[in-house]
Amino acid sequence: MFPHSPVYSKFLEQITNHPVLGGMVRRMDFSQYTSVGLGRTGRMNMEMQNLTAKTLTKGLRATGNLREFLAQEALGPDIDASVLEELFFTLPLLEAVDFCGASASRFKEAFTEVMHPWNPKLPESFPVQRLSLHECTTLATSVFTAILPRLPNLTHLDLSHTQVTDSALMSIPETANITHLSLSKCARLKGENVVTFLLEHPAVRNLKVLNLHYDASRYRLLSAIDVEDLLPNLPKSLVSLNLTGASISSDHMPMLLPLVSRLEELSLGHTELTMEDINTFFVPQWKSNLRYLDLTGISAVSPNALHFSTGAILPQNTTLQVLELSEKNVTGCAKLHATKTCGWSEQSYGRRSWLVKSNTHDDGERPWKMGSKKWGNRKIPCNFGEVGGIYAYYGLAK
Repeated sequence: MFPHSPVYSKFLEQITNHPVLGGMVRRMDFSQYTSVGLGRTGRMNMEMQNLTAKTLTKGLRATGNLREFLAQEALGPDIDASVLEELFFTLPLLEAVDFCGASASRFKEAFTEVMHPWNPKLPESFPVQRLSLHECTTLATSVFTAILPRLPNLTHLDLSHTQVTDSALMSIPETANITHLSLSKCARLKGENVVTFLLEHPAVRNLKVLNLHYDASRYRLLSAIDVEDLLPNLPKSLVSLNLTGASISSDHMPMLLPLVSRLEELSLGHTELTMEDINTFFVPQWKSNLRYLDLTGISAVSPNALHFSTGAILPQNTTLQVLELSEKNVTGCAKLHATKTCGWSEQSYGRRSWLVKSNTHDDGERPWKMGSKKWGNRKIPCNFGEVGGIYAYYGLAK
């Protein structure tokens, strides 16, 4: 892990002087990297040569057996065309690439140059299995047109808040076996086309995690009809579903209720469900398996309704461990003595707030979370281990 550029500089010196060490490197982790601090100004950072596109390229050339390259927004200004070519064109064992939040102009220009459909250097395929371009908002649509058809082994794909298009999605090779997918806040996608992709493309038949979280005040991906088409046909393998911002109402309850016996995470924020609808999820006949439920922005939800409505959630002994609500509702619940009596406590991180069940014997760890124990992560993980650094901010705080 490289929290600061001097650490990377020492690493580069070691693998340069001792090439055998470079061959042993499997992961380059910049998820907690920052180029500021240590008493330096921005100008001083510009003048330092510990971590630049040149030294980054040199490091990649010395680590021919690299499996995972975990970057993020702070590294964006240091990524140029030579870095991308070294990363995608010369590392045959590369499995995971994460560029979470990167949007610097140099990063954008490098991707536009290298990942252009007409670039003669482009290989027929890339070995990458797990790819995150989470909130790489500046990447051109041509980048997705070039890269997605070249990922025949894809299993994890995070395109949240990017300019990916419907046609680019459909170009993903049929040989891919995507289990984790996020298409959150992708304004160029059309709901009916996304539903067609999810129901007809062979690459998504074994989905475990699907994130279609949208801010309905800006752009609503799924209409009521889209939801009707999607819900009954979701793969049986699915355990985490985020439909925040979709046009969902009481009319969709007959299609939602059969899902709660197999889903562990369900996000229905900013929908038009009633409190009666929500309480029905935990009626014994539906055998709810839900551990996490997001009800943020639902007008019917209030502290009193969560405690005192017929069949209210909080007093019940259910499988639920985490209930995500607006900050106002979490604060309101925390003020009620009944909340603590029922074993719930408040937690918050960044813009998000939760009620968390105390004294549960379930630590939250699941194979599909890839080492994390947290519920409600909105970022698709590309590596195994607990979520930390900037990845935790993007996945759990925004």
